[in-house]
Amino acid sequence: MYRSSGTPKPGVEAQALVLLAQSSEDVFRRCVSLALEITRATTSMVLLYRPALDVLEVVAASGHLAEEATGRRLRRGEALGWRVFDSGEVQTVGQAQDMAEAYFVSGCPQPGMYLGVPLRDPEGQVLGVLSADTTNSMERLDAADAQVLLLLGQAAGVAYSRWLALEHAQVTARQFERLATLTPELDRLTQPEEIARLALQALIDMSGFTSGAVFAIDLQGQATLTVLEGEEYEGPPSAAWLREPHPPAGLVAEVLRTGSPQLVPDYLSWSGARVRGIYTAVAAPLRSRGQVVGVIGLMHTRYRHKAPGEIMTLLGMVAARIDQALERAAGLDYLHQTREAALRALGRVLEGRDGDTFGHTDRVTTLALQLGEALGQSPEDLQHLRWGAYLHDIGKVAVGDDVLRKPGALTAAERRLMQRHVVVGDDMLRDEVFVPRAVREVVRHHHERWDGSGYPDQLAAQAIPLLARIFSVVDVYDALLSERPYKRAWPQSEALAELQRCAGSQFDPQIVEVFVNLEQPCPVCL
Repeated sequence: MYRSSGTPKPGVEAQALVLLAQSSEDVFRRCVSLALEITRATTSMVLLYRPALDVLEVVAASGHLAEEATGRRLRRGEALGWRVFDSGEVQTVGQAQDMAEAYFVSGCPQPGMYLGVPLRDPEGQVLGVLSADTTNSMERLDAADAQVLLLLGQAAGVAYSRWLALEHAQVTARQFERLATLTPELDRLTQPEEIARLALQALIDMSGFTSGAVFAIDLQGQATLTVLEGEEYEGPPSAAWLREPHPPAGLVAEVLRTGSPQLVPDYLSWSGARVRGIYTAVAAPLRSRGQVVGVIGLMHTRYRHKAPGEIMTLLGMVAARIDQALERAAGLDYLHQTREAALRALGRVLEGRDGDTFGHTDRVTTLALQLGEALGQSPEDLQHLRWGAYLHDIGKVAVGDDVLRKPGALTAAERRLMQRHVVVGDDMLRDEVFVPRAVREVVRHHHERWDGSGYPDQLAAQAIPLLARIFSVVDVYDALLSERPYKRAWPQSEALAELQRCAGSQFDPQIVEVFVNLEQPCPVCL
């Protein structure tokens, strides 16, 4: 039976197969090498059954055309291995080339014997087939060879099952590690779409699904696709249509009806299927304050996916983390809106001390944002600019009405007192932790001049913070267009001409140029 007296004994090698394999894949690589070494075969293969595709896949091969064979998937009727798999019995074929279902890697039938034995897990379930053949050889495979393959197959099935269990445990551990890191990652985000997208990416990584989606449910019960992640879905209905509000259907409707997670292993044959091109799908509700506000789902768009056994728990846990993150984001958004309203109200109260400039805060805020956007400022910078506009005159609370409302020209001492308002404002805001430094810079430096002759720090040119340079232009522009006890309201054309005249001395010339080229609304009419 053996090629030489020096060939290792099958029993010893089968034990080594269990002990020495480094992974589930390594089990089968070792198995086919041993089968080829111990028997008189020219080729040995392991074919695993893939239930999602209903195929036998060559996962390991050794011998003649081994590289070409590995990875091939054989449908029912395309290989003698199906006889072994379906019967669970040893199959021996003396002249394989005469069998219609025999599969030849080369594509041409060739003389040789075929021997196949079932691979079983410890519970006796058939996992696949271990085969050997003598293609292009006069060797014969006998009962002793069958016993060798059965012994190797039994050892390989046990070793493979153990490795699968270990790898599954490792995957589960990684899933929980990923869940542990997901919560703080979600907590750093404030936009619902960003939260959903990050959660979907994590779910796809952890579950093996190819795509994920989130549908928002509005107060009228209409569903809208808000996030689609993973492999691009190309089947009908189109994603563009799903992004429009529509009556819930399919799995989304089932989740809303039951209020619980739903798994559809074979979506193609599911009676509720409404989308083509999906093989397996799972979905769960998203809640906010106890109300279902959306549905999160995972899909496999290539074949039926054997979802991890804990997928429902995993999906539920991620959905709960999304709920928490959305609640937190909503709370932060409410806090932000409240703070925004409070700052705007404070700015309007401050200007109320001087009735002649009523509306100044809203006007300069609008103009500052228009100019900031034209200059390409980021959303964060625009927020700082907006807050700076609200608070730019907060230091005037320290200026008495006798100076603030004086109808005539100020004395030198009064002027120094008035100029102190920017320093006072900066000092007042310095201890407020929620006020960024960039906002205080607008408050402190919006009266600096490009030539360095401004106040309070005589900064010049680029040394003046950019947001302060932006705001100083719109602040003076609005002042020119506003009527005061000591001056008339300038026409818009004269105000723009004055800005251009002072570009390079009082103002940043590039900012003035951009401002003048804007389609200028009349700020007193805003």
